[in-house]
Amino acid sequence: MISAEKSQNALRALNHVLVLARKMAYDRVDQKQIADVLDIAEYLPRLLADENDQTSAFRDCLGDLAARWPDFGSALEFFEGPSLKWPW
Repeated sequence: MISAEKSQNALRALNHVLVLARKMAYDRVDQKQIADVLDIAEYLPRLLADENDQTSAFRDCLGDLAARWPDFGSALEFFEGPSLKWPW
């Protein structure tokens, strides 16, 4: 699970990761890089569904994406920003 105050931010960040992954495909970025992004994106819903608090792990995954591909810094910003209201 993600802390209640960050749950909407997490969903917004996950959505943004997927949008950026699709953009990488349209831009014909190397398939290995896209697969690496999707490997991380695939893990994020598991963190959302976990019964234990995985807020820090979720943030770390977004940080890893941003460190490897700077465009993903915006997903980290969505997560770390002010708490979003439902629906984001």
